[in-house]
Amino acid sequence: MSCAVIDAHCHLGFGLTCSRSPDDLLKEMDANAVSRAVVVPVDRFLAVDNSEGNDLILAAARSYPGRFIPFTTANPWFGDRAKAELVRTFAAGSAGVKFHPGFQGFTLSDEVFLPLVELAIEHGKPMFFHAGTPISSMPYQLTELAMRYPKGIFIMGHMAYSDFWYEVSASAACVGNLYLETSHHVPGFVRAVAQRVGVDKILFGSDSPYGSMEVELEKIGAVFPSESDRAGILSANLLRILERP
Repeated sequence: MSCAVIDAHCHLGFGLTCSRSPDDLLKEMDANAVSRAVVVPVDRFLAVDNSEGNDLILAAARSYPGRFIPFTTANPWFGDRAKAELVRTFAAGSAGVKFHPGFQGFTLSDEVFLPLVELAIEHGKPMFFHAGTPISSMPYQLTELAMRYPKGIFIMGHMAYSDFWYEVSASAACVGNLYLETSHHVPGFVRAVAQRVGVDKILFGSDSPYGSMEVELEKIGAVFPSESDRAGILSANLLRILERP
C-alpha cells in the first residue's frame, strides 16, 4: 500500500476471548506497514472491569505516542459511574467510545445507554459499535439511533458480520452519520456496499487478533484499484472523523 494505513478496530487486554499486549499488536502492525491503530478493551474489560481496561489502553497510547488511538468504554448499567468513567477517560485522551451490547447486556433500542450516547456527542467523540448479533445490535437498530442523534458519529463494527449482513447497505444508505468498518466480510460484499453507500463511509479494520491485518489489507487492495479510494478507506475517512471540530 502506498498510502498511510490506520486500522480502525484492534483489541488490547487479557480476557477469556483475547490476550493481546501492546508489543504483540505493534509487531503485527509493523509487519503490515500499519502506522496507527484504534485500540479497544476486550471482553471482561467491556462488561465489568471498565476502568482497568480503559487504563490499559490509555497507558498503551501514552507509551507508544502516535501508534495507538484509544477508544474507551463504559457499561451503561453502571449509570452515573459509567458517565463519570467516560468523562474521566475523555480528559485522559480517549478519542472515542466502544460499545458492545452483547457483552454489556443491552440492546441498541434500550433507553439505558442513551445518556452515554449523549455524553459522547457532547464531547465530540465518535462511537464504535459491535454490530450484527441478534437481538442486541442489529443494523437497523443502529440506523435508527443515528437518525435520532444526527450530530453523533456512529461506526458499525465489521459491517454487522455475520448475522443480518443483508441489512447493512440499506441501513448505511439511510443516514449520513453512520460509517462501516470492513473486517471479516468477503471482498465482493465490501465492494457492493461501498458502491451503494459511497467509499467515504468505509473504514478499514482488521478486528485483530480475531482477524488478520494481512488478509484484511489484501482484501482492500483487491477490491479497490483506485489509489484515491484506498487512501480514503485506509486512513483519510477515519482521520476526518477523528479530526472534526
